[in-house]
Amino acid sequence: MKLKTFAFIVLSLCTVVFGAQAATRVELLAGANNIDLNQDGVPDLLVSATFDNNTSHPSQTLSAFINKNGNWFILPVPDDDGFTWSDFRLAGSSDKIIGFELHNIQGVYYLIRAMKFSSNQDNDDLTEAAQIKFSRYRVAESSEEPGAPVFYWQLSGSYTTSQTYSDVDQAFAQLKIDEFK
Repeated sequence: MKLKTFAFIVLSLCTVVFGAQAATRVELLAGANNIDLNQDGVPDLLVSATFDNNTSHPSQTLSAFINKNGNWFILPVPDDDGFTWSDFRLAGSSDKIIGFELHNIQGVYYLIRAMKFSSNQDNDDLTEAAQIKFSRYRVAESSEEPGAPVFYWQLSGSYTTSQTYSDVDQAFAQLKIDEFK
């Protein structure tokens, strides 16, 4: 009996340790964070800050800058959405319908965005539980095309949850890295 209990504990610990290594959420400090986003050996800069417009739910924001040969390049947000990532809460509600997290997966940094997903054209009520669409992005260097940024967030997989959630943070707590396609 003791051997079975010991084996169970060892297997449980291995699962926790190896599972934690497969996908790791990176905790960002408020302000400047030096992280090598593009794996070139040079620390880049992530600035995490709060945007407060005097409402009950301030937004968390993130701007990313790549250091290449002493020059700094800002990374635009995907979908031509400006230069600062921002979460979003519904007015009058604490439900977050858009959020993001930085993850380190097998030594590669990914920014993962979560959005409540409406499956039809009837403008579902986003205050109710809904599926969440996760999109995973990694830093990429663009070609020499005129007008293209030197660095950008390249989509490297997405999936939509089968379960519904009231808040994207609830879905992040159950993020399934192996589901990204």
